[in-house]
Amino acid sequence: MNSSSYFVLLTVLLAMASSQVTAKVITVTNGGTEGQWGPLERCPPGAKAIGFQTRNELATPIFDDTALNTIVIICNGTDIANITSTEGFSGDYQRVQVCATAFATSYMTSFSLRVQLPFNETEQGDKTAANDIRFMCHNNREIDGRGNNDGVWGDYSETCETGICGMETRVQPYDGGIGHYDNTALNDVRFTCCPDEPPMSTLSPN
Repeated sequence: MNSSSYFVLLTVLLAMASSQVTAKVITVTNGGTEGQWGPLERCPPGAKAIGFQTRNELATPIFDDTALNTIVIICNGTDIANITSTEGFSGDYQRVQVCATAFATSYMTSFSLRVQLPFNETEQGDKTAANDIRFMCHNNREIDGRGNNDGVWGDYSETCETGICGMETRVQPYDGGIGHYDNTALNDVRFTCCPDEPPMSTLSPN
């Protein structure tokens, strides 16, 4: 086998092996349960999540509140890209939060959700489900959202040592109209870790 054929075969075998690997998904235990899971959206190949932005409906004393509606993930790379899964339907976009500091770049590795406690209609009056999100970065910097403050922060997810590359959100669709249901918008989110970088081959062609 000549050297060019050897490297073609090696490339095919590595591609087949990598396709068999299921990407790690990180979740939290306190997410809401209403709505449906949206599509998995990924950063461009080779890119990682380095920051985020949320869309929140901030508290309105008269109308139905939905709190956290949408999460936008900012991916690095030559052309910075934004990804989002299913989006909510209300609110304003808050300030962008990024892992980078003045001294170093970094990427996001785990997350925590702030979620309304088990709903008590008599005491709370309005369901909001997820209120805010925060991330831990590879440089040990924590970046917090600028969302709503109802509920409590849950435990952090497991860690994506290789970084976060994909996202799926669970969102309750809008159910408007007279006598409309108590909307909650975004209830939960899960993230897919970036693939491991393949090890360098130590084999030499004949």
